[in-house]
Amino acid sequence: MDEKAKRLLKFLKEHKEDRGMMADLRRGFSEATEDRAWPYVARWCDLTNDRERIIYQTVMAAYAHHPEVSEKGNMGHVLRSLAMGDGRGEDGLKTFDGRFRRLLTCNSAQEACQHLIGIIRAVAQKEIRINYICLLKDLWYWGKRVKLSWASAYWGSDWYCQKSHEKNEEEGDV
Repeated sequence: MDEKAKRLLKFLKEHKEDRGMMADLRRGFSEATEDRAWPYVARWCDLTNDRERIIYQTVMAAYAHHPEVSEKGNMGHVLRSLAMGDGRGEDGLKTFDGRFRRLLTCNSAQEACQHLIGIIRAVAQKEIRINYICLLKDLWYWGKRVKLSWASAYWGSDWYCQKSHEKNEEEGDV
């Protein structure tokens, strides 16, 4: 999965200036227009497999909406930055807490993808970078371990978050 995720990000970066393609990929966020993204998504997964299609479609649509890439962190880090932004600090974590907890209660990657749509749009407005390689892998392996990693990054101290992420990288879980 790691190499495929890297190839996908390379593909997206190479086509970043293709306005037509990026417009079609952005339509992947809407069930009514998602078919516009399928010619591009089909290169990466089996379109008839809903789980695979929704994961790739979400990550590709997210990139098309917000092509600001980070090499580090997971969505827990991104959501922490979003919650604490605009000078809100720790109070922002409390305000955003319900939304984050709802994301963590998702039982499937497809359900998580639905919740990520609004979050990605908010992240784009605040110009917070996303680690798309990590996002793809986390959605692919969605489960307790990913949720714990995101929770550690969101609620943990910066030191702990960094150590946790480094450990996951060593184990190949990020």
